[in-house]
Amino acid sequence: MKKLFQFSILLLSASAIISCSQKKPAAPVFVTDEYGVVEKINPQEKEVYLVFTGHYSQADSGRFENFDGVTPVLNTLEERGVKGSFFPTGVCFDVEKYQEPVKRIIKNGHYLSSHSYAHLLLCSEEDRNISLVSEDSLRADFAIMENRLEGYGLTKEQYCWLIPPYETYDQKAVDVMKDMGYRLVNPTSGFITGMDWTSPGASNYYSTEMILKQLWEYEQKNTFNGVILLIHAMNYPDRTDADRPYTYLGEIIDKLKEKGYTFKTMFDVIEAEKAAAK
Repeated sequence: MKKLFQFSILLLSASAIISCSQKKPAAPVFVTDEYGVVEKINPQEKEVYLVFTGHYSQADSGRFENFDGVTPVLNTLEERGVKGSFFPTGVCFDVEKYQEPVKRIIKNGHYLSSHSYAHLLLCSEEDRNISLVSEDSLRADFAIMENRLEGYGLTKEQYCWLIPPYETYDQKAVDVMKDMGYRLVNPTSGFITGMDWTSPGASNYYSTEMILKQLWEYEQKNTFNGVILLIHAMNYPDRTDADRPYTYLGEIIDKLKEKGYTFKTMFDVIEAEKAAAK
């Protein structure tokens, strides 16, 4: 009787192991805004998505907007063993000095998509009911962007996640971008890291000290679970290196690691969806 009982326990244990091994991986959980754009991923997990954007302003040869922070950012990510997601505009791909860093993004396993080709402002920032770009213009701009991305050997399946230009959009633009096959993601609201373009002395100026202080206040109050954190990989002209948030990227990563967070990219989202679909 004892042997029969032990055999039954073994059968139940084996059945439980098989059941667990056959459990289907969970699909990613998305938190979206009112337009259906993803602004948090897996908010139940201690995972952070670092995203880096950049643009090159052709009118002033990249003086104001540029992608000059890409190499320092890549160096920091490599030193810390962390992957990120990069969304420069397609114009950046045409600038010779950025072509090697872009190749490095791909080679090092970071996610690469784009931010439109010419950094179109899709709608009024004050009133999102006012569209500023026609559907034909948006599609034409994205066609050029796709040409540049595919010139680096990427496929639409790889770069399908996209941050809208200026992180600003109306429903019309969202619907067009989705119709073109894009999955839309935007930095989590509540951060001021994107205000690093402001100039000292201006009424809207945010110093990097203020930006970092607000970042940690957010984490203490809300946690960073599932947060999509934007840091510009750009050198705005009126700010010193000490006044650029990406200069402190290593410290941000180290502190988040100490708090138990891990770092994910949009590649992880794509792979998780594939695994869940099997």
